[in-house]
Amino acid sequence: MTTPLGSPPLSFNRPLFIGGFMASGKSTVGRLAARLLGVPFLDTDRMIEERARKSVGEIFAQEGEGAFRSQEAAVVREILSLRSVVVALGGGTLEDPGLRDEIAEKGILVTLAVSAETARRRGSFGPDRPLLRSDIAALLASRAPGYAAGRFSLDTEHFSPEATAKELVTRLFGDLPPALPPRGPTRLAPFPGGGSEVFIGPGILREIPALVPGGDRARIVGDGITAPLFAPLMALAGEAYLLPRGEGAKTLYQVQALYDHFARSSVDRTTPVAALGGGTVGDCAGFAAATWMRGVPLIQCPTTLLAMVDSAIGGKTGVNIPQGKNLVGAFHHPIAVVADAECLQTLPAEEFRQGLAEAVKYAVGEDQGLLEELEKSRGSILARHPAALTHLVERCVRLKLAVVAEDGDETRGIRDRLNLGHTVGHAMEAASDFRWKHGDAVAAGLAVALTLGGRLGSCSSAFVARGRELLEALGLPWRPDLPWGELLPFLGLDKKFHCGQCRFVLPVEGARCKVRPLSLGELEEAYEETMRL
Repeated sequence: MTTPLGSPPLSFNRPLFIGGFMASGKSTVGRLAARLLGVPFLDTDRMIEERARKSVGEIFAQEGEGAFRSQEAAVVREILSLRSVVVALGGGTLEDPGLRDEIAEKGILVTLAVSAETARRRGSFGPDRPLLRSDIAALLASRAPGYAAGRFSLDTEHFSPEATAKELVTRLFGDLPPALPPRGPTRLAPFPGGGSEVFIGPGILREIPALVPGGDRARIVGDGITAPLFAPLMALAGEAYLLPRGEGAKTLYQVQALYDHFARSSVDRTTPVAALGGGTVGDCAGFAAATWMRGVPLIQCPTTLLAMVDSAIGGKTGVNIPQGKNLVGAFHHPIAVVADAECLQTLPAEEFRQGLAEAVKYAVGEDQGLLEELEKSRGSILARHPAALTHLVERCVRLKLAVVAEDGDETRGIRDRLNLGHTVGHAMEAASDFRWKHGDAVAAGLAVALTLGGRLGSCSSAFVARGRELLEALGLPWRPDLPWGELLPFLGLDKKFHCGQCRFVLPVEGARCKVRPLSLGELEEAYEETMRL
């Protein structure tokens, strides 16, 4: 649940955790605080239930408290990397000293106080709260040291949840600025032959039923973080289907599991699938949508900068197999892309920079006016000012749409320009078993391409240095670290390689990048030179 449309989210660079005993009002106060701050809300107990597809009581009964605590710790540690989100913790979470210390160090921890008698009066004795059947006073006393770890504690005995939430927000952040007037999304028309409308703006996930024909019937596919964060905003029918986080989503096994879900959920040829997440969710859900009943409507709802500026645009879908990345896939253009800039406030720094790499790719390869903009506005972008992010997403999307409009199915060679930095980048991802994340690998691959541009005369040494300096200023790596020989098996599987030569995308100073033949030897020399810098 977030603030009404038009109220900007308050950006804070760590999660705000609300701890306390059972029935102290953590979930109620947390939702109200999140609404005041304009940020998403998470409840760790609900997240565990959604992932396990069991209630907390069932997990206790079937697997024991130890199994529940292990799942709880895993969920909390995932959340610890997020920003600008309010989180209600389980009543026993803070009993674990190590986890408690991590929460206090990496997050903002506030606790709510309640007496044993009030907890008993408020609490349910049903199976979802098995520990309330025990000695409440003794349990509360045993957990008191954990609750003392918060920055401060708020009394919930004598104040309403609304007053408690307001006091919590005021003590942490002071008086909040007034809400901005509502602002509608930027609407980019479909490109020829693609049929995808693109909507960019703050708070627009909740507008999908009004923006997209049939959007009110869409089935959501997300992952264990994106679904609980953002699916409540969409107010669509049915529970979101959860894919694994990261590259684990992009397998044929997960596609088969999605087919089973589509069958159970009565997804027919007219039912849209809404892919809610980053590139891995969009790729897997998109491929499943492309192949279920020979194609059902797809709505891409990217929640990462990388997906907003790149993977959600252009209709590519696919999964990985052991032989390489994205070797099984299909073109399936979404009927709409809905890029809600507010989602970017929650992204961990590591994930945020993956999208910055693609933005630099556009700036070096497609529009060097954007290169100058990135150099001037990088402070606002890194601070995640909403206007700067919305402008960046729009600029990048327009550039990609222009290329895709000329070569929608990638048969004319024009779209190859979008692979600047990707030949080396994809090989690094696969060779490292995806230790190298996509944007980081593309950044290093772009640095190799710049080295080649300098060696082959398409770029001056000053332009090469400028590109590397921008990557570094944005927190991106620009040196590869894998031995060349480890990349070779994966380079050979790149679709741009034929008979030992590559159709390589080369940056050109003062112009768009170009595709030219390149031998493996030339690429190896540039790779080794970049590693030595």
